[in-house]
Amino acid sequence: AHRIANRRLTNSFIARLEELPKFNKAMGDWHDLPEAQQTWAKAQAHFKEASQNLQRHARQTADAHGFGNAYNATQLDDDNSIASTIADMNIKHTETFEAFSELSQSNHATQSKNLALENEVATLKVQLQQLQIHSANASIGPPPTTPHKTYIQPAPQYYQQQQYAPPQ
Repeated sequence: AHRIANRRLTNSFIARLEELPKFNKAMGDWHDLPEAQQTWAKAQAHFKEASQNLQRHARQTADAHGFGNAYNATQLDDDNSIASTIADMNIKHTETFEAFSELSQSNHATQSKNLALENEVATLKVQLQQLQIHSANASIGPPPTTPHKTYIQPAPQYYQQQQYAPPQ
């Protein structure tokens, strides 16, 4: 049950990230992995590394990418376009945060269910041990004094054994 929950969690996580273009390369690398390696833990590590790489790449200067003094160029862009881009980025950031939050809550719920199941199994083990002890003690005592009765169901009333003679 734990593997199924992790598979569903992983699939939900991947579906959310596939909506974000900035993870296209990381998503391609993810889908290249064998399915057996596409686990929840691996997804977390893979996309955390991808996110760190994106942040590191964004911090690099234009000079490091071979644009020389291009960072001194003046951009002729209107404030509406910039505001729209920032708004889009904020929306994507919020969506990503919500996706991680949902995944975290789902993971917490799964862990809580697993803990409850572990507790239930432990309780059942104790009860089984108690029943085994009780059964062992009961088998030591005297045999039962009344014989067991066996019920035999009578034949249905409509059934009557008849002799059939072949037609002449």
